[in-house]
Amino acid sequence: MDSEILVDTWVILSQYIKDKQQAADHWINELIDLGIDDETLEELANTDKYLGISIDELSSNSEDDDYEFEYE
Repeated sequence: MDSEILVDTWVILSQYIKDKQQAADHWINELIDLGIDDETLEELANTDKYLGISIDELSSNSEDDDYEFEYE
């Protein structure tokens, strides 16, 4: 995916979204499900605080899942 298109899309649409954090969480989850690469996620995280929070939370959740899985 072209990261510039994703960044521009979020910047434009987020101007019209009331609950930006919930929208960011949902959008990032969908992009991950579609197979977005880590480099693009990093660019999105640096674009906007809401996207950054979503990506950080997902990263910390996946690290926690890995930790639990290793020691079960």
